[in-house]
Amino acid sequence: MKGLFVATPSPALVEMVGAAGYDVAILDAEHALVSPDTLQEMIRAAEVSGVAPWVRVPEHDPGFVLRVLDAGATGIVIPHVRSRADVEAVVRAARYAPDGMRSLNSGRMVGYGRTDLVTHVTTARPTIVAMIEDAEALEVIDEIVTTPGLDMVLEGAADLSQSLGVPWRTRHPRVRAAVDTVHAACEKAGVRFCAIPRVPADHARWQARGVTDVVLGEERSLAVRAFRTHVSEIPGYSREFRSHDEVIAAAVEAPEPVCLFSYDLRALRDHARAVVDALPDRCRMFYAVKANSDERVVAALDGIVAGFEVASGGELRVVGDAAPDASVLMGGPVPTDQELAEGVAAGVTRFHVESVLGLHRLSDAATAAGTTADVLLRVNLAGPFPAATIAMAGRPTQFGIDEAALPAAVGAVADLPGLRLAGFHLHSLSNNLDPATHLAMLAHYRDAVLGWEERYGVRAEVVNVGGGIGVDYAALDRPFDWPAFCRGLAELLETFPARWREIDFECGRFLVARCGVYAAEVLDVKHTHGHAYALLRGGTHHFRLPSSWAHSHPFRVVPVEAWPPGRPRPEVAGEEVTVCGELCTPKDTLARAPVERLRAGDVVVFEAAGAYGWDISHHDFLRHPHPERVFLAP
Repeated sequence: MKGLFVATPSPALVEMVGAAGYDVAILDAEHALVSPDTLQEMIRAAEVSGVAPWVRVPEHDPGFVLRVLDAGATGIVIPHVRSRADVEAVVRAARYAPDGMRSLNSGRMVGYGRTDLVTHVTTARPTIVAMIEDAEALEVIDEIVTTPGLDMVLEGAADLSQSLGVPWRTRHPRVRAAVDTVHAACEKAGVRFCAIPRVPADHARWQARGVTDVVLGEERSLAVRAFRTHVSEIPGYSREFRSHDEVIAAAVEAPEPVCLFSYDLRALRDHARAVVDALPDRCRMFYAVKANSDERVVAALDGIVAGFEVASGGELRVVGDAAPDASVLMGGPVPTDQELAEGVAAGVTRFHVESVLGLHRLSDAATAAGTTADVLLRVNLAGPFPAATIAMAGRPTQFGIDEAALPAAVGAVADLPGLRLAGFHLHSLSNNLDPATHLAMLAHYRDAVLGWEERYGVRAEVVNVGGGIGVDYAALDRPFDWPAFCRGLAELLETFPARWREIDFECGRFLVARCGVYAAEVLDVKHTHGHAYALLRGGTHHFRLPSSWAHSHPFRVVPVEAWPPGRPRPEVAGEEVTVCGELCTPKDTLARAPVERLRAGDVVVFEAAGAYGWDISHHDFLRHPHPERVFLAP
């Protein structure tokens, strides 16, 4: 069954729902103000278009149930079922004797007499659906699902989340566990279970469980999204930019010098989906929010990645606002007591802890909240590791637990209340460019974790192998060979024990770098001591990545012909130029490369600027204005 909630009081819209191929239209009389006459016409429209008219009633009112059934409804959806008695009352009102006490008349449900009453009474059996939306229903769920006359149970995760103390976080572990409890009770009782998939991953999850009854949202939100997509895809009518070049062209026409970031959210989603789809079974991709923490980026990735990795309370709040239902992994070198308490309250899926003191802090937060926190111990593993831009392990760093201190950490997890060891976290480097060496590093991780399991008598369920998949800024036309890496990963996983049910990646740069560009106007060009310099409206206070990594960032030049008459226009042609910003330091350098021609007034566009650009920059040094930040339609 494929159903859709219909809240707009419009018979014509119900006909469209039927024409679109849905099996059931759930006409919403709980959340929508719909008159009895209009509701009856909507039922007629459903009959005409071949879609079954079910009505979500506003309360457990036998009189209302009788009237909508007499109007022709073929199903009743009961909101906020909290007990077996709630279902029994509706069954009694909806079914004729001996199963119930429904009153009989010769109205439209029998075609005003075309169907004889005896036939109608013996064949009419409207579908009765109970919505589970309250925590108290979970305590008696086995009683509810075995109510005689109940045909189906529909999960109501949105209101259920509120009842469970995590409002509107439908993917919170507590809510997902509750929905799973309802599903299990339905399977045990042999009652149909209906899911409401909210993101693409939900569809696959329910299909894998054999759930074929689904409600695919509500018509109002679907219509708005469809209208927005339609108008945005027609050239000349869109109110939204469709490319970086459009953004830059519009900025050139503005009176202020060009200085902006542009992020292509559609390209981001397409790339992330391809990355996730290539992963073998057992592997899950989380997005490391530190790479670009803008809530629009997080929201664009929600439902594609398995969840988000955060390293601070601030990042946790960004994810809470942008992707409130997402799974969250929380780490960071040294979270505070407050941050850990916020993580526990938010239902963080797993905590990556880097010291024994950190375990004590997390234990205090978990026990204060009356819960148990799943822990991965982050270990600063001995190498050797592949060459990479940044190394976090295999040498002295502030990250992780030294292997020599691991026995104490394992013992602390076992002894402290409120903690459970779920596995290990191993994030050793950043920006590795070679799939073969990355696979070799994962094999090294495998051997290390197997050794720890044997040595300390523990069993890992989850091994987090971190991020570290690189972007070669010197050769953007040669990306990291992710398909080849995933093929090798599938073979490597054959050597991982089956008890490691989940192998987690937490990539940032690899997911978002290529979705963004940084564009800045050339304010001046000059030569000093025989070398050419182009000075931008912008610099490392906006885009610190080139200075941080001491590389020349790839760029292209957008020529701009407009120039004030009578003003000299310096340029450089056919020679190397250093591209600098507007800060009072020689370290404000973004690139050094030969150019065919670059003039004051032209725009320099830095490619692959979607990660570790704006987010790591010292924005207010010299108090220059911040750049514009433009997000192309997802």
